Amino acid sequence: MRVQLIAAVCGLALLASAAPVHADGTVSVRGAYYKERSTRVTQPMVDADLEAGPDARVNAHFLIDAITSASAAAGSIGQAFTEVRYELGGRYTKEFTSESALGSFPYRLGGGLRVSREPDYLSFFASGRAEIDLAQRNTTLGLTLAQGRDHITNAGAQGGMQPEISGDLNSTLTSVSFSQILSRDLIAAATYDFTYLNGFQENVYRAVPAGGAFEPERVPGTRMRHAIFGSLRGYFQPSKTALMFGYRLYADDWGIVGHTPEIRVIQEIVPDVLAHARYRLYQQGEADFYKEIYDSADPEIEPFLTADEKLSAHRTQKVSGKVDVRLGVLGATGRLENTWAHLLVEYVNQTTSFGNAVAAQVAFSVPVDY
Repeated sequence: MRVQLIAAVCGLALLASAAPVHADGTVSVRGAYYKERSTRVTQPMVDADLEAGPDARVNAHFLIDAITSASAAAGSIGQAFTEVRYELGGRYTKEFTSESALGSFPYRLGGGLRVSREPDYLSFFASGRAEIDLAQRNTTLGLTLAQGRDHITNAGAQGGMQPEISGDLNSTLTSVSFSQILSRDLIAAATYDFTYLNGFQENVYRAVPAGGAFEPERVPGTRMRHAIFGSLRGYFQPSKTALMFGYRLYADDWGIVGHTPEIRVIQEIVPDVLAHARYRLYQQGEADFYKEIYDSADPEIEPFLTADEKLSAHRTQKVSGKVDVRLGVLGATGRLENTWAHLLVEYVNQTTSFGNAVAAQVAFSVPVDY
């Protein structure tokens, strides 16, 4: 069944690339692989970026996650299990121009919807975005508003003897962004995100050592998350090198503070052959209520219980390399001449018990006319 689904995804891209000529766009077919100590993920996906009339574009994606894990937090203690997740999403964006005594101001309005389903999780996420260009397109301001609704169950529990558990989670996102062209080869940008979560946030399978026994996880019903990200992107013409420096500061009302600096380098090796390198560090403190072992399970003493290592103090370092090649450089002709091949390899060093991880991705970006 999984092979048939992967074939269907690839077939969708090939059909799109063979359509009659009316407009243009790009269809990308990707295959991703991720492996850590007890979890393996394979992920075929298709992304499309297509013209949809004058000054309008449609973006769409479809992916399948096949997750194999032996994690006790996922309902299987010492037993490997496989779970499949399907995700489908789309976005429409159109550009307009506002005329005023001060001049012309291009702006864009768009909206999108994403649906994700797995045996024990159903998620809907809708968003709207507005952007406006000022100062002859040197300054761009953006606003995103989004709302999500998730339904969580323990349908993936092994053995079928556990009582049924279910809950709903609502998420609201507000994001404001700013970018400024500082010179021909230098751009600065900043984004502030605020997310409010309200509802069921426990892992329905997680057992927490408390009071000499194992108890179901208990966490607050609300969570307010703040994140600020700033970046500086530059291009050094003599060596054809692009650089990006970024820093993200995260804080929430559960007591977690996280820091994420990163650097990226893109180097043109020869025309139409690019090499990418990236280093990203994430370091956070623990949640106010996190403990490895709780002395008591009494809600009056310990209102919250969690064994989620993502709420502990930990550090993650990610190093990745990527190569982009236009197939025409390798001698391809016809439609394949302007197809790009992408190969990504990534190594993740983690201080949690998940262990270190490796990831790889192969992708082809195919220009399409329709």
